[in-house]
Amino acid sequence: MSTATSTPARRTEPAPTPKATPPAPASPSRAATPAAWRIVAAREISVKITNRGFLLSTLVTLALIIGAIGLQLYLADSMGKITVAVAGQDAGRIADQAEQLAVRSDQDVEITVRNESSADEVREAVRSGDAEAGLLLEDGRWVLLGDTGQNDIAATWIGAAVQSQALDRNAQAAGTSLGALSQGADVEHVLLSADKTPEGAVRMTTYFFGFLFYLAAVLLGAALATSVVEEKQNRIVELIASSVSLRSLLVGKIVGSTLLALAQMALFCLVGIGGLVFTGETEFLADISTGLGWFLVFYVVGIAVLACLFAAAGALATRSEDIQSTTTPVNAITALVFIVGVTVSGDIREILSFIPLTSTVTMPARVLAGETSWWEPVAALGLSVGAAVLIVGVSSRVYRRALLQTDRKLSFRQAMQLTD
Repeated sequence: MSTATSTPARRTEPAPTPKATPPAPASPSRAATPAAWRIVAAREISVKITNRGFLLSTLVTLALIIGAIGLQLYLADSMGKITVAVAGQDAGRIADQAEQLAVRSDQDVEITVRNESSADEVREAVRSGDAEAGLLLEDGRWVLLGDTGQNDIAATWIGAAVQSQALDRNAQAAGTSLGALSQGADVEHVLLSADKTPEGAVRMTTYFFGFLFYLAAVLLGAALATSVVEEKQNRIVELIASSVSLRSLLVGKIVGSTLLALAQMALFCLVGIGGLVFTGETEFLADISTGLGWFLVFYVVGIAVLACLFAAAGALATRSEDIQSTTTPVNAITALVFIVGVTVSGDIREILSFIPLTSTVTMPARVLAGETSWWEPVAALGLSVGAAVLIVGVSSRVYRRALLQTDRKLSFRQAMQLTD
């Protein structure tokens, strides 16, 4: 008898449903970061404002401006004040009359009389520096003493007082009066171009802004070129380029440097304006106020162009030691703009005021001098912006093509021959 062994039926388990695999995170696309240049600009600003060299240069420039204002105060306070040593009452009256003549002529002159008992003491006071000038009556004639040079205030107003006294004495001897003798001798001063800024104020303001433009361009440009070559030398730029386009990197650096330069200029201008108000030079401030805005507008365009050129010059180098040679042409251009801007005048300045970069200094100077029509600075600014677009485009191409060439130093021509 056979026994049948029953095999239990195998239970079929349903196949497990595969879990949905979450999509892999997309790698950041360089094209998908439209605000990358803002991040670069913010980083550029944060690095610069914590840089000791940048802070030191800013403080030194502020110190120079404040020192210039202090020097102006000192000179204004001391140049119109002199001490005259005299011996005798007649000499004292001459010195007093000299001060009165200066005051009547709207000159801020203060003459202090130092009475001495003898001519020798007068000479000793002048030699020792206790008096800027000495006045003596010797053999019927007046003698004005100086130590190593002639004091212009004493020579002008004491000389005028002596002449006035002599004319009065001679007029009385002739039976007339000094007023009758001087009738018709007054001169009326009429300004033919009273609405224009005085030439001295134009020169001073042009030199001030030209120097600040040169200083900011060189300091910020050198720092920008250094940061570019350091990123290139350490190969950090290869990591940055994997997530940020080189164009965004360049734009961010230019924007950051330009904003810093503008902030510096605004700070310097505020300090300068405050100094003018403090010293009471409100009339000078009113004279130059018409050109301040144009100086700032052209300044921003010029700094942006030079920042791009410095960035391209930094990209051509492979080591920090190469920066000096690659940035030399840009430094030469900056120096030329400054020198030409503060020295030329007349027709040459008018021509250069329409040429990009040189117009950064020359066109605002012409506006300040009242030599332009309304459309001239607008046209010059348009030409500068157009040239800036072309220069930025060329510099951007050099920057992109040379930045990743970390193994060799390139020239401008070699960089242009490379492909992106």
